[in-house]
Amino acid sequence: MTQLTPIGLIKILGQVSAIVVIPLVGGAVAGLVLDAWLGTSPLCVLSGFAGGNLVAATGIWLYIRSRTRKTDGA
Repeated sequence: MTQLTPIGLIKILGQVSAIVVIPLVGGAVAGLVLDAWLGTSPLCVLSGFAGGNLVAATGIWLYIRSRTRKTDGA
């Protein structure tokens, strides 16, 4: 197993932050726009936030899976 450097840890933190923040904010903003357009107050924001959570959880799961896969074929 390779040793992680501080720069490597910062890169991982940035990637994980992007995987989580972008879907959450995107879902909430899309919900705000839809709520303003449809006239439904918190419904679309909450749905967008829930959808963003689902996308973020899936993204984190895929990221962890890709980082822990063995590449030596053993």
